[in-house]
Amino acid sequence: MDALFRPRSVALVGASANPAKLSHIALKNLKNGRFKLYPVNPNADKILGLRCFPSVQDIPGEVDLAVVSLPAPQAVEPTRQCAEKKVKVAIITSSGFRETGPAGARLERALLGSVRGTGTRILGPNTMGVFVPSIGLDTHFISKEKSPRPGPGPIAMLSQSGAVSVSFLERAAESGIGISACVGLGNKSDITENDLLRYLGKHPPTRSIAMYLESISDGRGFVGLARSVAMKKPIVVLKAGRTGTGAAAASSHTGALATGTDSVVTGAFRQYGIVRVYDEEELMDAAKALAYVGSIRGDRICVVASAGGYGVIASDLVESPERGAGMRMATLSDRTLVVLKALIPDYGSARNPVDLTAGVTDEMYEQVLKAIQRDRNVDGIMMSLELQPPFVTRKLVEITEARMSSDGVPLVVCGFGGFGTSELLRELERRRIPAYPSLWRSIRALRTLAERGAYLRRSK
Repeated sequence: MDALFRPRSVALVGASANPAKLSHIALKNLKNGRFKLYPVNPNADKILGLRCFPSVQDIPGEVDLAVVSLPAPQAVEPTRQCAEKKVKVAIITSSGFRETGPAGARLERALLGSVRGTGTRILGPNTMGVFVPSIGLDTHFISKEKSPRPGPGPIAMLSQSGAVSVSFLERAAESGIGISACVGLGNKSDITENDLLRYLGKHPPTRSIAMYLESISDGRGFVGLARSVAMKKPIVVLKAGRTGTGAAAASSHTGALATGTDSVVTGAFRQYGIVRVYDEEELMDAAKALAYVGSIRGDRICVVASAGGYGVIASDLVESPERGAGMRMATLSDRTLVVLKALIPDYGSARNPVDLTAGVTDEMYEQVLKAIQRDRNVDGIMMSLELQPPFVTRKLVEITEARMSSDGVPLVVCGFGGFGTSELLRELERRRIPAYPSLWRSIRALRTLAERGAYLRRSK
């Protein structure tokens, strides 16, 4: 798998000088990577200033990774040549294989046959490939101008859908969230989620693993592997195809077969420490909270806000089992209450939810958080951070970072409003502080952290 995540040399088979071709876009995305790059095209001498080779076999020296960007019927022979060249991994980007029906399935079998008995592995087909920002590895055939990429970070993404992974990367780029790697599984004809999960479990830059799956190649093997990985790194899975219609759509998309009933999947995930989510927004929210914080020791939550109304709404969202997270509002200790009452105006509230009022200052936020973080009755803090009060400034970013890096109770930030709030959230994300633009998303993230903590305690 090193050849997939940190290749020393990459060949693009089917490279085109035509800017309208997908392989030309992929070549542009690869050009500035920290590896040797070899375009393969028998009809061109140079593309984008790079020397072209008639075939992968004509490339001097070893090739770790090859991207085969050709129509499905034309992809088999170049893949066979990659195997002869002893390329370690071949990424087949084209669709038109098993997901299209019997004829495509036969073509996919021929593709696998072309590398059988060799050391060459296949990623895909029907995949956008791999993105590793730390070394500039980007095999995607979508331009960076149309689809911005995030920088390096602690979250790895595995996806059976190119569109889902692209959306994930764009959300990350917009929010200031970093990615360690993003791999498209495609049809999973050879390399599966199990291969990648095993590798990422030992991948130092990765602190949490997010996955979008339409099928599970080997259910028993997957949960067994996940159990060992999840003790070290959290795994978040959006498993689609829960309904009959969804399963049928998955079959036509990636040739996926449903894996048992959905209740079995849910039970297995819970038992083996896999966090299950149900939409793409929750996938990102959970993955970043787990990467930045890891876990919290229980479900007793303290809400800190500068507006009483938000504190009331947040309390309902924390406690309600039907329309909320089903957690508990923490009862602050007498010692904490004494400290808070000395800091907060009389018309505020020192009890949970803590109401700092519109007269809040940067220093008040800092001292209140410091006191609550020392309270043994509190497991997690939801900090509602508003810039509208007249006496708060952007110094709150540094204060929040300092409190986050302390050894006190972890916190999750909620920031909403208009002017300046989006940039504030991005700045917090760049400092690896979990921040969300709504009360519910921040509280839901705390629930994920509490469930992670409960799993770790149960496992011990």
